[in-house]
Amino acid sequence: MAALQERHVRCFRTSWRHLFLAAFILPMLMQTCAAADASLEYAVKAAFLLNFTKFVEWPQTTFADPHAPIEICVSGKNPFGSALEEVVRGEAVNGHGLAAREIGPGPPPATCQVLFIGPDVKDSAKLLGSVARGVLTVGEGERFIYEGGMIAFVIDNRRVRFDVNQAAAENADVKISSKLLSIARKVSRQP
Repeated sequence: MAALQERHVRCFRTSWRHLFLAAFILPMLMQTCAAADASLEYAVKAAFLLNFTKFVEWPQTTFADPHAPIEICVSGKNPFGSALEEVVRGEAVNGHGLAAREIGPGPPPATCQVLFIGPDVKDSAKLLGSVARGVLTVGEGERFIYEGGMIAFVIDNRRVRFDVNQAAAENADVKISSKLLSIARKVSRQP
């Protein structure tokens, strides 16, 4: 009987140790998984940004010369890590190489053809108001297109999708291909 009791006590102590360890390790594992999910999410968004350049026409005055690169600029903290630079490396669209760069707050440089406004930018509506014509603006969340942005990434059923504000694009002389519009989750024609 004493041996059986001792065995139960040992089992109980071992169970509590495992439970105690799980209470501390499980949250760390969940954070790691969440970070991996975020990393994957932004890798997918980087691929979308590359593909957007293939389905957009900019005004002829957008490029300084016929071989100037298409610059994808990131305003705010860069959520892509190195994924955006990796996805555009060696790519070309209509004779234009692609480049990714981080920019500071305020209006983007004239060399940016695509402006991704990061999730940490406090007043994206104000920034959108300062963007020059001929720049494709991309952000996150359904609210973005109602603030005047052109393309908004949204998560729909755990998938990265996008909404388009076609009126905002037309007002900026940016033509979005009907092929891209056809795969958008939602297309708004409201200014």
